[in-house]
Amino acid sequence: MKKLVVVLGSARQDSISEKAAMKYIEGAEQAGYETVIFRANDMNIHGCTGCGNCRKNGTDCVIQDDMQKYYSELHSCSALLVTSPNYYANVAGPMITFMNRHYCMNNPDKTSRLHSGIKLAGIFAQGAPENYPKYPATYDWYLSTFTGKGMDLTDKLIIGGDSNIQTVLNKAYEMGKNL
Repeated sequence: MKKLVVVLGSARQDSISEKAAMKYIEGAEQAGYETVIFRANDMNIHGCTGCGNCRKNGTDCVIQDDMQKYYSELHSCSALLVTSPNYYANVAGPMITFMNRHYCMNNPDKTSRLHSGIKLAGIFAQGAPENYPKYPATYDWYLSTFTGKGMDLTDKLIIGGDSNIQTVLNKAYEMGKNL
């Protein structure tokens, strides 16, 4: 069975990024995916300490927190969906800590420890207009952590303060269905 791992980055469970993610999940499940959901804001995630054990030994991070369950799911998934609101011109703080903890996904020779073929999608919500030119580079930078580990970016959805919500939700559903 295909597995979609979802990491929701909003602190608000009824946020627009989460609503879009739920439609994406609905479409993916329609396409045969099993879904595992993590809420970054509710997870006990510690910051990377830069100890280097992971790179030296080619293992997952040695910090014992909620990332251990996520790592287990990541190693066996077919696709990853990450979402975040834009707070102060960047993704939400818990999602930055989450991103940093992927340092361990590289081998000592800096090749990826992840299996190939993992599809990646990102959903980002901002108060600025949908086509606001300042933020896409920030989202691309964020997603590059994952594409740099060999994931294939299949979908990116930017939801602006001026977006038609029903159109966005329909698009998220179709993206998930076509995953």
